[in-house]
Amino acid sequence: MLLLTGFSLGCLSIIFLIVARDFGYLPVARVFLALLAAAAAFLLNYVVAPEWRWLTADIMTMLPALFWLLCQMAFARRPHLISIWAALALYSFIAPSLYRHFLSEQNVSQTLQVLALKLPSYTEYVVILQGMWVVIANWSDDLVAPRRKLRAAMLGIVGVASLWITISLNSGHGSLISLSLVVAIAALIVATLLLTGRKGVLLGPMMLTDAAKDHIKVVAIPESVYASDEACDNANSDNANNDDELNEGAVKLQRVMDEGFYRKEKMTLSKLAEEIDLPEYKTRALINETLGYRNFNDYINQLRIAEAGARLLAEPETPIHNIALDVGYRTLSSFNRAFKEILQQTPTGYRQ
Repeated sequence: MLLLTGFSLGCLSIIFLIVARDFGYLPVARVFLALLAAAAAFLLNYVVAPEWRWLTADIMTMLPALFWLLCQMAFARRPHLISIWAALALYSFIAPSLYRHFLSEQNVSQTLQVLALKLPSYTEYVVILQGMWVVIANWSDDLVAPRRKLRAAMLGIVGVASLWITISLNSGHGSLISLSLVVAIAALIVATLLLTGRKGVLLGPMMLTDAAKDHIKVVAIPESVYASDEACDNANSDNANNDDELNEGAVKLQRVMDEGFYRKEKMTLSKLAEEIDLPEYKTRALINETLGYRNFNDYINQLRIAEAGARLLAEPETPIHNIALDVGYRTLSSFNRAFKEILQQTPTGYRQ
């Protein structure tokens, strides 16, 4: 049993290091790392000293909520973290934790036991299933097919494992050996997907970090675009001339965006393709598959809102409407909508 537990922990540790190294700057990757920590806490709960089991119990109870959050961050167009589902996710682990720490040694009513223990266990199932629904409902929103398939496969494996563990723990069925085996198998499959998946697309598009919000140039062409193994990232193309054309287009894209081309009104993919002298389908591939954005509008909005956010802080006296027009929006309503989708708050609230 200890050998299998150690093997499972080793698999989780390897995945943790890979994700932290290659994707640690992404918010979605950080959620995934927290999920791995919860899975490790589940395994450690049976082998650590009794005086530390309160900690591992609290962490592993977060597993369903973290899975739901991972689905939101990876597949939802813009994660809605303030919702009834978020409240249920919090309730699923906060209520049992409070019960263990403050009420387990006291004589409490049956009603309170139901609210603090039994009801949260059912809530865990709801939260996991809702996370899976997020994956299904937002399946077609991401235009990067390889990333969509790989993420769906990974989240499917993680979701099934999470549901299996949750059911086993809540029902009292399932031995530690069988549960450790489930974790080990899931970890091996996820590790395989991470190692063989196309680099930079498995965990989703780049999202604005705190540092990026303060800079206009939020997008940089990845070094892999210039690397000699670019053909590996474009396995469907064996024509070196096509690769050279894509590389040249990537350089031009960086240049025109640095010059503020994204500020132009009525921006379209065809206009951008014409500006960088690259076929439209290759420009789309460059934005979706190389830079990792869901679609052209998402790419342009990220650039515009990054500049707008920086100017809102640097120019407190400039009217918001003026900034919206300067970065390329024709109406204040469209600017407000894009700003709130990306930065999760209004321009006024961000400035304040």
